[in-house]
Amino acid sequence: MSFKLIADTFSVARDSDHFVQLKTLKKPRSTDQVWLAIEIIGDSKYARSTAQSIIDTMEDEFFVKSELNIYERFEKALKEVNIIIGSLRAKRKKSFGQVNAIIAVFSSNELHLTQCNSAEAYLIRNNKFSMISEGLDGRSDDLFVNIASGELRSDDKLLFSTARLLRLATHSQIVHLFSDGVAEAVEATRELIMGDEEVSLGVIAIHTKLIQKSTTQPRPINQNKYLIELKKIANKAINFLMSKISKKKSNVDKKNILIAIGAVAVVLILSISFLMNSQRDKAIRAEYRLKITNLHKQLQVATTKGYANNKESANTILTKVEKESRDILTANYFRAEALALLEKVQDARDSINNTSRLKKVAPYIDLTKKDSKVKAAGFINLDDNFYVYEFSKLFKIILDQVLDPKTIDSTEVILSGTAMEDHDILVFLTKSGRIIEYNNGQVKFASTADQAWRSGIDIESYGKNIYLLSPDKNQIYKYSRLRSKYSSGTEYNGDADLKNAISMTIDGNIYVLKKGGTIIKIYKSKQEPFKIEDLAVSIEDATQIFTSPQLDNLYLLDPKNKRVVILDKSKSGISRYYGQVVFNKLDNIKQIYVENNEKKLYILTDKEIYKTDI
Repeated sequence: MSFKLIADTFSVARDSDHFVQLKTLKKPRSTDQVWLAIEIIGDSKYARSTAQSIIDTMEDEFFVKSELNIYERFEKALKEVNIIIGSLRAKRKKSFGQVNAIIAVFSSNELHLTQCNSAEAYLIRNNKFSMISEGLDGRSDDLFVNIASGELRSDDKLLFSTARLLRLATHSQIVHLFSDGVAEAVEATRELIMGDEEVSLGVIAIHTKLIQKSTTQPRPINQNKYLIELKKIANKAINFLMSKISKKKSNVDKKNILIAIGAVAVVLILSISFLMNSQRDKAIRAEYRLKITNLHKQLQVATTKGYANNKESANTILTKVEKESRDILTANYFRAEALALLEKVQDARDSINNTSRLKKVAPYIDLTKKDSKVKAAGFINLDDNFYVYEFSKLFKIILDQVLDPKTIDSTEVILSGTAMEDHDILVFLTKSGRIIEYNNGQVKFASTADQAWRSGIDIESYGKNIYLLSPDKNQIYKYSRLRSKYSSGTEYNGDADLKNAISMTIDGNIYVLKKGGTIIKIYKSKQEPFKIEDLAVSIEDATQIFTSPQLDNLYLLDPKNKRVVILDKSKSGISRYYGQVVFNKLDNIKQIYVENNEKKLYILTDKEIYKTDI
């Protein structure tokens, strides 16, 4: 006995700490269905990828190995979900959040379901209410522990909720919700929930209906339609030939016979060619169908490896799956399936590589409101205020307001700038090799005990000192700020190779970024060991390295690929890849800045400043 499922859904997430996703999974030529109601409470940064991991694993695991019965397939899929969720929880710790979920499997008249945390499932049968998920949430580190199984009946009504509905309505009220149908039940539930401003949840309502058997006579099983057509054409041609021959046995028109024979031959050749092309197309489609099945399996392997922190291997597999999916796409077979695979590859890659994508792009600060021709080169933060500099102008930003620009010097071109917080001043390095100080609206050229400043391409401050990065001299020059000028420059680099260096940052250590993505760590003039493990993306196009004494991570700006790559800092000399922030819609990116609490990232383009969560 099989049932038709009439269903409707409703979800509401009141704030960014709640994420809700409702999903049904089906496969062609299979009557089995999987329904998922998932709510994640916690850091919204990871919620979507966590929910998608559950969905993808169920889809990839449940619909394979059809030789197993439905319960065994369901149990096997849940074990894989528990493994992946366990890895995610260990990796993300407190930021993982709480998952409330119902997963139900329907096959013919069978129902199997599992539940975790606050999610609940209700059954209404013969206008009687019962909770069918009670006792499934066992004491275990696994997310899904127990499975409830039962037989469905016609006119059963099911309600899956990611939160307890019984605190909002009584048993009889919930039964009454279904009195007019599924859509009406969902609408009544929506009104019930919207009356409580604190509730966030997802609801799936399902009504089982017996499938009506068709009264029409079943068609006989036909032979291959191309063979049938071929027989028809051949028979017509033969009949035509025979009619020509039988008209006058004694005086056969040889010309007509030859024409008839030729016609039959042409028809047969064309028909056979058509049939062969059809068979070849069928074989190609079978080949691509098998490829897609194998690619889904490889995708699952990549996901499992990724959650086990084997990012390099996972990304290699994802790249292979992506390439083969694009090959299928260009072949014009199973385009929808290939596109779906590519989307899953992107989702898996983002989840494994801890990628956050900046989708809603709106400027936090628009510099063109003060100068329509502005071309920002960099920005500095001092006392929680931003200062954006062009080649000769300086814009001060207080809160979200841009003040009128001030000319630093009309004859100089600014290369780089830094803030000396202890002295409450900004310091700029110019293209001609001079140092300019900006203090409370006043601009002056700074002097050194040397006859002239050393040349450099980047400037950073730490305490009372400024440091000039000079790759041409393979050196970092250190100057101390005195009362009226700076000290003589001293050579800070002892043994590091700074050729092709393009950026540096200081937190007590000096980190130097070289062209091609190499990072050098220097402490007390000596090069320290520095190695990056689990690097999931390339940093060879990075142009800026950023950190501060208050930050736990290093941040690398990669304008070409429109992203910021995040690495953790380690005293052991081994840094690890943490994640990346991608902002595909931004152009002409110049610099980045990160707040001391590492919750906000600021991105400077040549005309705006953008702000996003990390």
